[in-house]
Amino acid sequence: MGRAKIKRGSTNIDMTAMCDVAFLLLSFFILTTKFKPAEAVDVTPPSSVSSKAAPQKDAFTVSIDKLGRIFIDMSDEMKGDVINALGTVRGIKFSDEDVKAFKLATFVGAPINQLNQFDRLTPEQLKTVKLEGIPADSANNELRDWIYAAKKVYGDKGGKINFLIKGDDNAKYPAFKSVIEAFKKNDQFKYLLITNPESIPSGSELEKLGIKKEQETE
Repeated sequence: MGRAKIKRGSTNIDMTAMCDVAFLLLSFFILTTKFKPAEAVDVTPPSSVSSKAAPQKDAFTVSIDKLGRIFIDMSDEMKGDVINALGTVRGIKFSDEDVKAFKLATFVGAPINQLNQFDRLTPEQLKTVKLEGIPADSANNELRDWIYAAKKVYGDKGGKINFLIKGDDNAKYPAFKSVIEAFKKNDQFKYLLITNPESIPSGSELEKLGIKKEQETE
């Protein structure tokens, strides 16, 4: 007896619903993604073989450009408290509008007496004005007060702040020295140096040490 043949039909799957979901998810991620802001200043740090990434949360970064000018930027969540603490230290009353403008600024690149005007500059204006940077000399070390304000805020809250130093490879030693002195004045001896990562030179002692450690763990 012959076996009955089953008529085969073509497989047809309606992908409309799946496409709608895919576009909805894509739109959601585009609208909710927070892009990394532009760097405070153009700084090319020296290279190193360190692979440890600099922390982004609760970060207070001091940048030194090739001209020796000093700039700072910090995590958004700490800006409001730090500017108010700085006002207390310097005896300055910042208005709500001043604090709001400071929170929107991407970095600090001017002395405290010019801070309100600096914070209200647009990104286009920042490209054309001559930035003075933050004074950090022995006669007027405003960087010391910024570090003190940041430490006070986090000390009162019992939290941890990540201090970072990012110096240009062509910056002169006196600029680095003034930054280190500002940290010392606040009894802050722990900070991270930001460098450009590079691969370990072939045949170096560091490479041999890494191979030895790998063999020991096997």
